[in-house]
Amino acid sequence: MGHRPHRLVLDPEPSSVATGRRWAAREAAEAHATTEEARTVELLTSEILTNAVVHTRAHRHIALTADCHDGCVRVEVTDPDPTLPLVKPGNARRLGGHGMRLVDALATAWGIDLHPGRGKTVWFETRTGEHGLTA
Repeated sequence: MGHRPHRLVLDPEPSSVATGRRWAAREAAEAHATTEEARTVELLTSEILTNAVVHTRAHRHIALTADCHDGCVRVEVTDPDPTLPLVKPGNARRLGGHGMRLVDALATAWGIDLHPGRGKTVWFETRTGEHGLTA
């Protein structure tokens, strides 16, 4: 029996970050992630979604996708801006710019898929405990 990732389309505005991170955490929890695992999904979703909202100056939608299966949660954020997120070196004096360091540190894997002329998808995956996820 196959499954389909769930998708949410958001406007590129700050209030969408809270909506999207809560949605992703619920998706993980409904797929039997522990409370801690769902919080990690919520935090990492917030980071990559914030980047999309901050850097998407056009009035185009951002797509948020959650795929929960086989002991893994994968979250993807697709936006129309081709600017790539960077993992910046740590600097306690700098305000902001630490989000991708969190993604790099807490995600099992993460990456960027480019869509020439249409933007990019930034994704991360986190493993879950012994509760194999099913969708």
